[in-house]
Amino acid sequence: MQHHTEEINKRLGFSFTLADFVNANMNYDRLGDAATETLVSNVAGLMRLLKIPAKSLQPFLLSSPTFFRRSPFSVQTQFTDIAALLGMPWRSYVKKVLKAHRIANATPESVNILIDALATELELSPAAVKAILKRHTILLGSNANTLVSNIRTTINRLNLSKSDYATFVRRAPGLLATPTDTLETKVKAFADIFSIHPATALKALRRSPPLLAMASDTIRNNLHRSATALNIPVHNWSQTVIKKPSLASYRAGTLLSTVSQIASLFKMSAPDVIAIASRFPSLLCISIEAYESKLPLVLKFCRTLGFDYTPAETLRECPLAFTYAPRRLHERLRLAELGLGPRSIMNLLTLANEDAAPLLRRSRLHP
Repeated sequence: MQHHTEEINKRLGFSFTLADFVNANMNYDRLGDAATETLVSNVAGLMRLLKIPAKSLQPFLLSSPTFFRRSPFSVQTQFTDIAALLGMPWRSYVKKVLKAHRIANATPESVNILIDALATELELSPAAVKAILKRHTILLGSNANTLVSNIRTTINRLNLSKSDYATFVRRAPGLLATPTDTLETKVKAFADIFSIHPATALKALRRSPPLLAMASDTIRNNLHRSATALNIPVHNWSQTVIKKPSLASYRAGTLLSTVSQIASLFKMSAPDVIAIASRFPSLLCISIEAYESKLPLVLKFCRTLGFDYTPAETLRECPLAFTYAPRRLHERLRLAELGLGPRSIMNLLTLANEDAAPLLRRSRLHP
């Protein structure tokens, strides 16, 4: 072991200690039997393959000592096959492995087992499961049976439907590996923060699953600091946030910046913006770029229907217009220009797609 240490350090620029190799051998007892030259060759090849220096590779080798005895070709094949299976570039997958060493020993076979198990249990397509694993590759280090057991326990104890749970994990994949006890604690803490029943809390969390991945203290701090920054009583602000739960993840500074940008664009005071947003909290989740692109459309739409509003008046009189996609705004503007459909701003905007479809077909007949 002493010879292994000295040669790898001297020839490849590592700084292993004898204790490092002794500990590595305890976790992978074949190291002591390997020829030093083989280890040096393997590690040198791994450095070339992964294109990283000794300083960056050393922690990886200590946490995954089997790679001392792996040929670079076998490592390349393993990583290439898994990257292809997940539909991601090989180099991107390597970065994931180096960041989360526990997935280093995942094999194409184990990944396929995981995909099949999750697809069956969550009633999702393999492609959907691959998307989940691609977003949260740390799951590749999990045992399929363990995850399946966790899914079943969580669905049962939180009284969720399978589709609800699938929605949760597609938006916050880390929840797949979160113990049920931890999730129950988070739901209860969320209910306590907002002074609501746990069942109500769960309904809110269904609309913003990533909140279950956040620390409860972070949510509480966000709530109180944002209320202070916006000069709104905490109780009132908490009622607003429950209407749009994702706001619980926003920091006070982010919300203040959003309010300031909206106020500037619409030529309004910040308190006026806050007052409107308190009634329609979705407005605080729209990027300023989206507002900038939609404002001319909304102004033209309103004028076409006979309302010559200023930017400020559009936000006061029809704030929800800004929550619609540009395509819908363009379609409804076309109907307004041709005098098709309701002549009320919100009635035309909220017209169901199935009711708007025949009107849109008629609109295409007009030059």
